[in-house]
Amino acid sequence: MSREEKLKLALNKGFTYNSETGYIISPTGKICTKKTKNGYIMLTVRDSDSFAYYVFAHQLAWYYSYNETVDCIDHINRIKTDNRLCNLRSVTKSQNAMNMSNNKGYTFCKKTKKYIAIIMLNYKKKQLGSFDTPEDARKCYLENKDRYHIINN
Repeated sequence: MSREEKLKLALNKGFTYNSETGYIISPTGKICTKKTKNGYIMLTVRDSDSFAYYVFAHQLAWYYSYNETVDCIDHINRIKTDNRLCNLRSVTKSQNAMNMSNNKGYTFCKKTKKYIAIIMLNYKKKQLGSFDTPEDARKCYLENKDRYHIINN
């Protein structure tokens, strides 16, 4: 079953979405809070044959609001359970990766004994410079991240 078919099934079964709170309400009237191990809210939707399908809450929120499916949805504030419409945006996978907070932005070069600041641009690594301390390399990365990784809402 395609993603769109699963989303339509969820709506037909009575799941609803509140764009201001970001909550998905189940057909029984409860707020959906089940999380995946990655921290996203996941819905279980059963069809008439009792097959269970899984749908991400942010995908249902987007479909409910715009009647379209997209490949990748970014949580702007990086909170995976915050599915308010103002916090969601359709992006490419590359743009979504730019919004990750766990990227150091540097690596250590054993040969030169320096920290090399790096950034990904169009799926290629770009060296930004070499530094004596990880703090300086991180600072350089963050300055360039603001410059190169601009994502329009």
